[in-house]
Amino acid sequence: MTVIAMTFSSTKAQEKRDSIKVKENPIVFGDLLLGYSNSGKTAFTVGLNLNYQSNNDLYTVRISETTSIDKIDWFFFIPISVVSNTTKEYAALYGKRYIEDGLSYHFSGGISYNINENVNGDVKTRDIFVGFPLEIGMSFFKSNKERFRVLYGLIPVGKPTSFGRSFGVKLYANIAKRSYVGLGLTFGLGWHKIYENEK
Repeated sequence: MTVIAMTFSSTKAQEKRDSIKVKENPIVFGDLLLGYSNSGKTAFTVGLNLNYQSNNDLYTVRISETTSIDKIDWFFFIPISVVSNTTKEYAALYGKRYIEDGLSYHFSGGISYNINENVNGDVKTRDIFVGFPLEIGMSFFKSNKERFRVLYGLIPVGKPTSFGRSFGVKLYANIAKRSYVGLGLTFGLGWHKIYENEK
């Protein structure tokens, strides 16, 4: 009878420990890119990445727009004629991402669908082509769970959470009919690593 009681108590204690075990968060995050690019001309890139990581495998959907403005004719403060070139990119990438405490680095490659529009005053030409996007990046984020902060990080709210911000730098490119390469800053939100040993 004593043996049965001890076994039952041990089982209940194990169940209690299992029930309070913290569920691991997924690694899912988005980041905004602001960068300087070179497409044969000086250009500016704005982009958005949505990322999911499983083990060290990184899956990314990338949307970006790279624009070079060659000439603007003004009437007082009103632009009346613009010469510009813009490439919109819709891409899917696969790569590897490695995490060390509050730092991560990754490299990825994939395929993209691109729409290029050339504007010369009232004349617009459009071109569609496939490309091969690449990126190498590094980002910094909190190493431990902390309370999320609002108003530029000044005011902490809620309980400590795995959700947080990141800041990083990224080298990116698109090998295509109209290729470009660029370097930019990234600003992210999401779950950047698994905080498995914390409540």
